[in-house]
Amino acid sequence: MALSIFFSMPLFLMSGGLLLICYLVVSFISYRRLSHIPGPRLWGWSILPLFHLHGTGQIYNKFGELATKYGPLVRIGPNYLLASDPEVHRRMAAPRSPYTRSLWYRAARLTPGVDNVLSEIDESRHNELRKRMAAGYSGKENPHLESDIDECILDLMNLINRKYVSADGSVRMEFARKVQYFTSDIMSKLSFDAKFHDLRDDNDNYGYIHEVETIYPNIFVVSVIPAVIDFFTKLGVLDWVTPSEDSKLGVGKIQAITRAQIASRFDSEEQPKDGQHDMLGSFIRHGLTRKELEQESMLQLAAGSDTSATAIRATMLCILRDPRVHKKLVAEIDEAVKEHKISSSETEVIPDAQARTLPYLQAVIKEGMRWFPPIAGLLAKQVPLGGDTICGRFVPEGTAIAYSANAIHHSASLFGPDEYTFRPERWIHTSQGGDEPSAAKLSEMERNNELLFGYGKYQCLGKGIALMELNKIYVELLRRFEFTLLHPDDPWKTRCFGIHLQEGLWVTVKRRNTA
Repeated sequence: MALSIFFSMPLFLMSGGLLLICYLVVSFISYRRLSHIPGPRLWGWSILPLFHLHGTGQIYNKFGELATKYGPLVRIGPNYLLASDPEVHRRMAAPRSPYTRSLWYRAARLTPGVDNVLSEIDESRHNELRKRMAAGYSGKENPHLESDIDECILDLMNLINRKYVSADGSVRMEFARKVQYFTSDIMSKLSFDAKFHDLRDDNDNYGYIHEVETIYPNIFVVSVIPAVIDFFTKLGVLDWVTPSEDSKLGVGKIQAITRAQIASRFDSEEQPKDGQHDMLGSFIRHGLTRKELEQESMLQLAAGSDTSATAIRATMLCILRDPRVHKKLVAEIDEAVKEHKISSSETEVIPDAQARTLPYLQAVIKEGMRWFPPIAGLLAKQVPLGGDTICGRFVPEGTAIAYSANAIHHSASLFGPDEYTFRPERWIHTSQGGDEPSAAKLSEMERNNELLFGYGKYQCLGKGIALMELNKIYVELLRRFEFTLLHPDDPWKTRCFGIHLQEGLWVTVKRRNTA
């Protein structure tokens, strides 16, 4: 009877019914596959809750809540698990690990269908790219790396001196935006030797920052469903919406500048014509093609500027909100100046090697990045053939294992009951005036913080550059200026889609009286 009714329906209703039945069967099979993993029930049936969460800009906080409620392994999608055990992530990223990057990384493609070192999921291809680019990132073939960073730091100091210093605190400065200008100038100089001069002009000169902040949320939302990206790539839709190099502003304009800079390094027969000792020159010497150079140069700008800016903003916010930390850090800086370990000159910047010898500065840097990890995206790796046991539970092959930055870096078992408190002394042994009596625990905390830059075969190539920026910027800001937060109880607006977007960090600035 039921079959006769079904087959008597109009064709479109019959087709719709069959599709619905197929969808329910597939959904049930998918749900059952990971049904033994705890998590919000609806999230196991559909990708839509995770998709929606990314759209709200609250994934960092929500992932922390889920780990607290459900434990170290949480189901957050039909094929996504969220892992907050640091050992799991170290094991997945170990050099000989059979784990690979999941299709989630395809969202990092800057040109439809063209991979870069971040989006590449083929392990051999990814490893080969890393080998050819390592020397350029490390500074071994770029003797001007540190001086280029110093130049941008002085540009920031000059901008603050020129426009925002006031004796009575009457001039406001939006610190979050100035930091973005700073990191964009650094990465444009290092990546393709064409500094944007945003600091010089106190402006988003090419509209790149504004456009990227508009694009990023959409990229991270869609990244949750890689099949959508592949579908639109094959249809050519992404080619149609990709910014044009004829654009006068935004990503298209920067692509045009990048290509022009790269083209200037080759002769008419496509042979390298110079031996410049900078990052781009290093990449050319190690065999990157022009297409690869274009992708990697744009990636450095996109990935390097936003993450470093987040770290600087968050750490400065913590310093300024805590008078004790501020006083202690400034005292260490002043003592180093007094002992001539740091120059008092307005035209010099602390050397990276010297900054590494300042113990409280190093503790502040570590604690700032732990307190507010700059990257909080899924960064999902794929379980290899045969499956694996994770956190005591069997996980079938093909499952995507995501990263919970909030839970990993705010572990009460490792960092104590004040895990959400900014306390740099936790990184210093009691014998050196800090709070931690156990050398073994300090070592474990250091290993935990290594995950901030990725680990093993997936470690961020730009780690050294980022740390050099951080080693210098706080010293130079705090030895010159006194900053006051205008809204200490509600200091900024921050959203997280995988990376953090922040604005509204208003301060006033005075010159320090160091006489």
